[in-house]
Amino acid sequence: MLQPFLDWYGVWAGQAGIEGGQAWVQDPPVGVRLAVQEASKSPVFIAPEHPWEAGGLTPQAVLCDDGVLKMWYISRGAGDDQLPFIAYAESEDGFCWERPALHLQEYDGSTANNLLFRFGDFGLQSVFVDPVAPPEARYKAMARDSITYHEGAPVPAMTRERKWAIRRAMQEAGYTPEQRAAALYFVGLLKGAVSPDGKQWTFLEEPLLNVGRTGLDSHNIAAYDAEAGQYVAYLRGHQDRRRIVRRTEGAEFGNWSPPRPVFGADPQDPIDDDVYASGYCRYPHGGFHLMFPAMYHRWTATVDVQLATSRDGLLWSRPERKPIISPEPEGYGMMFAFPELVSLDSVTWGAMFFGQYDLHDWGERYDPGRPGEWRWATWKRDRLVALEAPVEGRVTLVERECEGGELTLNFQTQKEGGWIKAELVEPPSSPAAPVQAIEGFGLEEADLLAGDELARVATWRGSSDLSALRGRQVAIRLHMGRAKVFAVGM
Repeated sequence: MLQPFLDWYGVWAGQAGIEGGQAWVQDPPVGVRLAVQEASKSPVFIAPEHPWEAGGLTPQAVLCDDGVLKMWYISRGAGDDQLPFIAYAESEDGFCWERPALHLQEYDGSTANNLLFRFGDFGLQSVFVDPVAPPEARYKAMARDSITYHEGAPVPAMTRERKWAIRRAMQEAGYTPEQRAAALYFVGLLKGAVSPDGKQWTFLEEPLLNVGRTGLDSHNIAAYDAEAGQYVAYLRGHQDRRRIVRRTEGAEFGNWSPPRPVFGADPQDPIDDDVYASGYCRYPHGGFHLMFPAMYHRWTATVDVQLATSRDGLLWSRPERKPIISPEPEGYGMMFAFPELVSLDSVTWGAMFFGQYDLHDWGERYDPGRPGEWRWATWKRDRLVALEAPVEGRVTLVERECEGGELTLNFQTQKEGGWIKAELVEPPSSPAAPVQAIEGFGLEEADLLAGDELARVATWRGSSDLSALRGRQVAIRLHMGRAKVFAVGM
């Protein structure tokens, strides 16, 4: 499996040395950078087809299981009096969706529909396959919920209108802000559900987590972290009235730890930026963690999607501070990604996103004739980030054990004058000493690589055979001009 360039780990940073009174740096990266690759956008991949979808549909979760794409979405019938449901659909390619007749819920006198349960019973936001669960609980889902308290007593089914009426009454009665906060507040909850097949669900009575008097008012995502052997969830949070991402975890599906901040806008971001939602998922291979965070820009009231990466789900970085899914040319005011990152075919990866034309705080721009669209953001596999030499560059990678097979690269060079050559070299040493090419695998022997290849084998004087190096620690040194390398494997 090829290893992608998502961060600077795995790239030899260089090391200072002194030789003969001269200071020098051992094999530093020169002329290269990490470059986020803007996604292509698919046509709209799903639209209402049935009466129970006539009021709109909102995908919440998608995953690939047994080679089939499975999606759970909010489905609304036409009319303001129509209560929403959670519905289920399947697809082989991400564009043609089958809505099976599940006979679980009645709509307009018939159960021949794909409705699972009412959204009000369980406001599903996230679904994942649990690899360590018994068959009856193989699928797990998470939903947000809350309990509103007024004067110390829980208020079931608190409506927005009643809440605002209570607030106005307290203001007119002269309540201080502290008194209002003590008299009317809500407690946030995470609820869970389990299923053998993603269709027949059992709602768990006990909450997965009580987050107290903090909000969960955006997309919250749960998963099982196989490397850590625990369940994790990435949640909406706030710090000093700024939106951030929090994380909670636990060995069981429930009884999770108090959530703590793990990702937010930092001093390198514009001062008005918040992180609206995490867009968390796993990289399709290799153990990496991803976020497609929705970055809210307060001054322009816009939301776009960036990319963040992590090796452990705790320490996060961004290769660049720019959208990975562009709002143009459509002119979207707000965009939100809803991972997983799934294979749409043998070449293409996709993450679904919602683009809408209204702005966060300026509703008058909203055009009811353009209600928003569900599309796939797509990349060729392993091409979310490039190690790029815009002109000419060189970089040495940290050593790895050679398995004796071949060196394979996923790369793209410019049509005019783009090229790549790969050396195999001795691992950089400490204290610093010149890094020497391995005999027969140096720059002079390396054959030039050019074009657009997802899995091209490197050769030296026409041979790709690395069997003589099996079991040996080997570093790769790439020489590049007008080229991007996305992933390598040896």
